[in-house]
Amino acid sequence: MAKITATATYTVELTGPELELIRRALKLVRDFGDTDDWDPADDLRTELGERG
Repeated sequence: MAKITATATYTVELTGPELELIRRALKLVRDFGDTDDWDPADDLRTELGERG
């Protein structure tokens, strides 16, 4: 996974199915991603409105 050296805020328009696809992909980080990516992925899932 790419190493993030700077952060920014972006506003994007997504359809419901696109948002669900992103949520599902973030869940896969726990199974297939590096352990360093687990917390950032969980944080992003929370920001996207998913709990647990």
